[in-house]
Parts: sequence; structure tokens; C-alpha cells
Amino acid sequence: MGMISRVRGRIRSDSFSKIQTIKSEDKIANIVWLLSLVLLLPYWAPRGLLVALGGAWLMAAYTCLVVPVLISANYKYPARWYPAVARLAQEAARRLKRPGACVLGVLKTVYAPLERTELMFLQMNNLSTMISQLLIFTACDRLLVSQGKLTCLYSLMFYNVVTYSVSYVREICTKEDWSPYVNVTRHSRVKHLAMSATKIVLEWTKAVTFIVTITFVLLTFGLEQGLEHYRPNTLYTTITGTYYVLTEKIFLELWPIGLSAMKIERLEGMESLYFGAWARGLTTFIAVPLVPALAWYERWRLALFVFYVCVFVNGRHRLGEALFKLNEARGSLARFRRATAEELATLEDVCAVCLGSMRSARVTPCAHFFHADCLRKCLAASDRCPICVRPYIFC
Repeated sequence: MGMISRVRGRIRSDSFSKIQTIKSEDKIANIVWLLSLVLLLPYWAPRGLLVALGGAWLMAAYTCLVVPVLISANYKYPARWYPAVARLAQEAARRLKRPGACVLGVLKTVYAPLERTELMFLQMNNLSTMISQLLIFTACDRLLVSQGKLTCLYSLMFYNVVTYSVSYVREICTKEDWSPYVNVTRHSRVKHLAMSATKIVLEWTKAVTFIVTITFVLLTFGLEQGLEHYRPNTLYTTITGTYYVLTEKIFLELWPIGLSAMKIERLEGMESLYFGAWARGLTTFIAVPLVPALAWYERWRLALFVFYVCVFVNGRHRLGEALFKLNEARGSLARFRRATAEELATLEDVCAVCLGSMRSARVTPCAHFFHADCLRKCLAASDRCPICVRPYIFC
């Protein structure tokens, strides 16, 4: 009798408890799955239940709070059919891989002429940049401005005036030859009368045009004449202004100069490459959320144009090219170690390429120190040390 009692007790304490635990976990997993369906129902409501109740901010807050909880709960308590569905998907992907590769090859062949057209479009840099800016401005017009259908055109014109003013001021600041005369030859002191007169007229024309432009812009905004359809808000100005300064050529040239003045050592003199990748990535990031927002308000054609031109074409070609150049530059320097602070303190020397002081440097196998960007430019021409002309041998 004692043995029978012990056997019964062990069965009750071990086997049944395990079976009950398994059943309990299955129940929890099924409850989690059903609750996930219920909590995701607001996304499938017609015209958006959350947007109708509290606007886009309520939908964003609901997404940030609920979606991470649902993902973690389903990860901790997975239903039994989750692994089966995953295995079925893997098996289907394996069977469709070979036909899919054939279909992908056909699609690439068909897409090749369109890709060449995209590259030709991007080579016309001014036109492609203006079209992408106009698309983003129009999308912000439709989403952020309730009244004022011409806000995008007014904004683009105003930003172009600012760009013209910045370029003219930059030309004045970087100008070296202030002489109003033009010599017949470089080393001659004889003045060319016709060319000198043309130069004087051109310089005065640019100065008068600049003054008149600034005056009319100030009068227009001060008197608010002809701006009935110009209704920008803070968010609209922030998005469009950021996109404009990250795509316009003159600003793309000025921002790396500002980064160089900050002397960030981790950039190693490659500010133009880093900023090119950051600017292309940020402009693509700005355009991405506009596509579903336009689709939500049934602006299908504008959403398609924004996705194709501003997200797909610019992201695939311009962002891809910027990232490729940056990764190529970093990869060429990866073989050379960074100089330590102690080595730079004891060296007290200048870079042999640019003759500038070295706050950060790369060290060659032959123990010579160069700026990272200077070494990168030398590597593009030769695989030998610029000082001792020895080939680089890495242990």
C-alpha cells in the first residue's frame, strides 16, 4: 500500500503538473494571439478609427505603445502553429527560389532601359533636383496646408531667392581679383578696353540685381501683397526648408566647409563624403512617410510620383552612390591604423602631402604619418608611400 501511494503521489506531482503546465502555456499563447487580433483591429477600421477620434498623434502614440507589447508577448508565448507556419514559408521559399531567380533575371532585363533613363535623368542635376523639390513641396502642400494651393510655388521661389543671395555673397567673399580691368594677357599690363567695360557692366548688373531682388522680397513679405494663397506653417517650413538645403548644390558645397571648420577628428578630413551620405539618407527619410500619408488621403498619383522619384530613384542611385564612395574610402584606409595621441604629441610634425598640422593621422607600415584624406588621395594614384616610395607590406 505504501508503494502504491508513493507512485500515485509522484504521478500527481510530476506528470500531471507538466501536462497541466503545457496546457496552460497553450491557453496563454492562444489568448495572446486573440488579444493581438483585437488590439490590431483599429488599424483596419474604415478611414481610421484612431485618426477619427484623436488625429495622427493618437495613432502614433497607440502604435508606439501597443505594437512593441504585442511583438514581445507573441515572442514570449508563441502559439504552436507559429513554427509550422515558419517551416511552411521556408519550404515554399526554397521551392520558389529557382523560378524566382529566373523571373528576377527577366525583370532586370526588362527594367534595364528604364534604369538607363533614370541615370540620364539624374545626370541633368538641376532639372532632377528641381523636380524632386517640387514633388516634396506639393506633397507637403496637400498634407499640411489646408488653404493655399500655391504655397509650394511661393516657397520654392522664396528658397531660390535665398539661394541666389547666398551664392552672390559667397562669390563676393571668395573673390580674389577686385580689379575692374582685364589685361590683354596674363603677364601684360595693357588693359583690354572692351573686356574691361564688359566686366564692369556685368559686376554692376549683378550688384543691382541682388539689391533689387532683396528689396522686392522684403516689400512683398512686408506688405503681404499677392500672397493670398501663401499659408505656410511651422511644420511645413521645417520640412521643406530642410529638404531644400539638403538637395540644393550650393548648400551641399557649403555644409562640408562648416563641418571642416568644426574639426571633428572622427571624420578624418572626409567631411564631403560623410555629409553626402547623411544628406542623401536624410532626404530619402523625409520622403518616405509622405508616401503612405498621401495614399491615406487617396492622393494616389502624387504618392506614386513621390515614391518613384524621391524615394526609389534618389535613394537607389544618389544615396547608393554616396554610400559606395564613403565605404570605398573607409575600406581603403582600414588597413592603416590610427595614430595614438601620444604618437601625435611626440611627433610634432606636419603632413607631408598638405603640409598641415596633424590632430589625427593614419600610420603606414613604414612608420610615416599622413592625414587620412591625404593618404586616401595618394592611394588613388599609387600604392606606394609618398615619402619613401616603398610598397605597403602588411604583416
